[in-house]
Amino acid sequence: MYERISACLDGDLSRADLSPLERVELDRLEALLDEVAAHLRTRPMPDLTDAVMSRIDRLSPRSTSLWAWLGAWLWTPRTLQLRWRPAYAVGAMAALALLLVPRPAEPPGAQPAPIVAAAPEAGTADPADARGNTAPVDTPVYVQFRLEAAGASRVALAGNFTGWEPRYELQETAPGSWSIVLPLRPGVHDYAFVVDGRHWVADPYAPRVDDGFGGANSRIALLPPDAGRRL
Repeated sequence: MYERISACLDGDLSRADLSPLERVELDRLEALLDEVAAHLRTRPMPDLTDAVMSRIDRLSPRSTSLWAWLGAWLWTPRTLQLRWRPAYAVGAMAALALLLVPRPAEPPGAQPAPIVAAAPEAGTADPADARGNTAPVDTPVYVQFRLEAAGASRVALAGNFTGWEPRYELQETAPGSWSIVLPLRPGVHDYAFVVDGRHWVADPYAPRVDDGFGGANSRIALLPPDAGRRL
């Protein structure tokens, strides 16, 4: 999967050629790259010229010629006929800076901060586990919604996590088969498919609930990813 995502980042593969799950992962990676780039803009990059040349000068006479040639080759400007993405250069500079810039000591027992994979959707209730502890609202659960709708020209998804607006467009992954992968907050969600902008269809594979207008919606209950560890 990551080879196809890498090809898309390089411009060799169209975003439309990716599967719904690959597009979700592509969005997550691009968001992380943007976060790294925004962080680096606030910090000056160190000048490594003196440090590199000092290391070369201290080499033994036997290997001086090889390392002198390597240092000259590295620091000589060249014109490369390559396609490149600024995010890659930012990522390489970030890795180099982390290796060379001293990091402050962390207190004993400190844990790294979690990375938020996707922002929680608006309009969902705060989930709680069986003991009444509130689950982390920044930990999404990825859900694949599917509908067999032969002859449909457009299928969208609406629910209490969209304010009942058909906000998410499903992709036709096979003739008559429509699908989308969404990150949702843990909790109970009601939803329905909107076919061709006018027909509201319940999910045939999910429990049904009364929509209050003489029809039916579908319902799904999502547990936090760490629910098993907290039981």
